[in-house]
Amino acid sequence: MQEYNFTYLSNHNTIIPDLSKLSGKVDLVLNLCDEGYNNDPRKELHIPALLEMLDLSYTGSSSQCLAFCYDKSLVRGVAKEMDIPVPEAFFIEPDDASFNLPICFPVLVKPNFGDSSFGITQQSVANNHEQLINAISMIRERLGYDKPILVEELLTGKDLSVGIIGNPLTSYTVLPVTEEDYSEVPEDLPRICGYEAKWLPDSPYYKIKSVPANLTEAEEKFIVECCMKLFERLECRDYSRFDWRLDANGQPKLLEVNPNPGWCWDGHLAKMAKFGGMSYVDMLQDIIQAAELRLDFFRVPSPIVCVKESVAA
Repeated sequence: MQEYNFTYLSNHNTIIPDLSKLSGKVDLVLNLCDEGYNNDPRKELHIPALLEMLDLSYTGSSSQCLAFCYDKSLVRGVAKEMDIPVPEAFFIEPDDASFNLPICFPVLVKPNFGDSSFGITQQSVANNHEQLINAISMIRERLGYDKPILVEELLTGKDLSVGIIGNPLTSYTVLPVTEEDYSEVPEDLPRICGYEAKWLPDSPYYKIKSVPANLTEAEEKFIVECCMKLFERLECRDYSRFDWRLDANGQPKLLEVNPNPGWCWDGHLAKMAKFGGMSYVDMLQDIIQAAELRLDFFRVPSPIVCVKESVAA
């Protein structure tokens, strides 16, 4: 196993001068910041942008890639252009006082810009017009979200995630595809893995488990091939996660692309790695080595800076 010398940074109040002092003195920055500068998810791309301005090499996708993927509608457009299936959907602008419903109920209502399932709860599922208006009002008024809203057809088939470590032009590993197990969630609740499943331990959704997916060879081959095409097209780097869901007829459809998935030990990327026989340390090392290979340098020992979420926020 390769050895590294690490410097660990987590105080976002001083992160700019701290990184400035290290410019030209370290080989690589391990970007562990998946919740944004000062824990603001709207500023997830700001850390990579800062590293780019300081000319510091780092793991993971560029600020431009993160900007692309933060816009769910933009990713949908790119996927459709590439003949990759996505759910039927329509857009509601902040100043829209009325709108037509071009798709059938049930639907899922969610912020077009967001991360970590922000704004996606059981109230986001609408089976009629009244519930749709309530879901929109919840996002607008209770969450203070004033950006466009995406209304998608509700997919009810298998809930899947695909993780990739590496880069297509050098070498890469597709981690075991995972599926969300809803068997312990009460039957009267919608089958969605949203904010409650990730952040509210008292919620029944917290009982959702990730398990190895049960897919046919053809289904997995199609989904993985689409993920690799998107990885290259959106210029993801070193690691990424792709969320898919099957519709009622078993047709896979892309939900989101996450070029900077969560780094917690029980996050989806770590779970996939574990199913593939990798420890958390192995996963981190593979990501670092993917970045080294992409950047075409190997140094032993390598000075590396780790940038994490703000501890002061």
